[in-house]
Amino acid sequence: MSALPSGRPWDPDAVASLQDERLRATMRRVASRHPYYRDLLRERGIDPDAVRGTADLPLLPLTGKADFAAAPERFRLEPTGDPADQLWDIAYTSGSTSTPTPIYQAAYDFHAILLAQRRMAEIRGMTSADRIANLYPLTPQPHGAWTRANHAAAALGASVVCGMSGATGWFGVSRRLPEVAELVVASDPTTLWGVPSYLRRVLDEVARQGGRLPSVRMLAVSGEPCTPETADVLAGLTRDLGAREVVVSNSLGASELQCGLVECEPGGGFHNPAPELFHIEAVDDDGRPCAPGTPGRLTLTHLDRRGTVLLRYLLGDVVTVDHGRCPHCGRGGGRVVAYHHRTGSATKVRGQLLDGQVLGRTVERVPGVLEHRATVRWTVPSDPLSGDELVVAVALTAGADAREVVPAVRTAVKRACRVTPLVEVATADEIFPADERMKPRRFLDERASANR
Repeated sequence: MSALPSGRPWDPDAVASLQDERLRATMRRVASRHPYYRDLLRERGIDPDAVRGTADLPLLPLTGKADFAAAPERFRLEPTGDPADQLWDIAYTSGSTSTPTPIYQAAYDFHAILLAQRRMAEIRGMTSADRIANLYPLTPQPHGAWTRANHAAAALGASVVCGMSGATGWFGVSRRLPEVAELVVASDPTTLWGVPSYLRRVLDEVARQGGRLPSVRMLAVSGEPCTPETADVLAGLTRDLGAREVVVSNSLGASELQCGLVECEPGGGFHNPAPELFHIEAVDDDGRPCAPGTPGRLTLTHLDRRGTVLLRYLLGDVVTVDHGRCPHCGRGGGRVVAYHHRTGSATKVRGQLLDGQVLGRTVERVPGVLEHRATVRWTVPSDPLSGDELVVAVALTAGADAREVVPAVRTAVKRACRVTPLVEVATADEIFPADERMKPRRFLDERASANR
């Protein structure tokens, strides 16, 4: 099927027309071949032909992560025997908010992913001349980050080297941090691609070894929030290693997309790189589309898939979405212009409402902090009557003095969150073992699990 043209901005009206066409075709497929939505349409008495375009999406109920995780096989289109429907690969969600869930790619879907990955790279400013260091971990389950970064390089025509960090140790193919740093220096990359916190560890290790990275011009990051302060730190560390002009290209990734929403320039908003393949919108708690400029829950609708298909799927983020032209690059197609927070990131500690993301941003701004994780727990395990406490574990950068960093963290958290934490010093590996580096969980509430 035809795709939007490359090399020039997409007109929002042309995007909307193509999305409506693709959605009508998707509704025909799900009505006949999608076990979950076929049953849902019948049970709710929804006529699939009534969904003529994206403006009619509110006719459909929202799909939650729990719905998908409970029966992932029922979200897969029944194959027809057409080669386009043949299973190509399976990727799993990261499991940061639910059980890792399989996402099935048909052959048709894989080729679409290559298109989306190439578009992502182009929007970011990557070219076929780039040398990419893929620093995502090799995970136990197939995950889109490590896999698709390699596919992006292939689709773009760029070269790639893989750091191959990972937790399993199966067959001895993974590398430890010092080996990863040596490999990165030896490959002289122009782009480092990975989770911000792990990129920082690699950069620190390169510095410790006395290495240089003079050719790096871009840090492509996703997997966890990257604040402007974090971006400045990463760029500064890279310049200290010999790089000149360094761009930190942020993205909002999701396994259910098998790609990410990316910036055309820092702060320019997260673009939908393939609006002919999926539609994004922000909705209120009742599933109604939010008015322009109003924050809401980010939802995804697949428009042209043959494997796993999701309609009005809640990704778990609260954002503001704009469907007009980007003032920076002129593209239409949908753009997250403001990222607010993950849903469910707040909890009460000692009677105070504590936002885990605010806490995380506060800790990472303290000089000398390399890694961090906060945990809310009962003072006496399994005893709710003992009261709760906030524990912040921090790993220190090289040369940092714990006698200065610990009180600075305690003071900063108390000022920002109105809760005084217990601050502990640990190593980066103790805070985040290798199997948690894909999407580090920086805020844990152990009170609920302690009562089970």
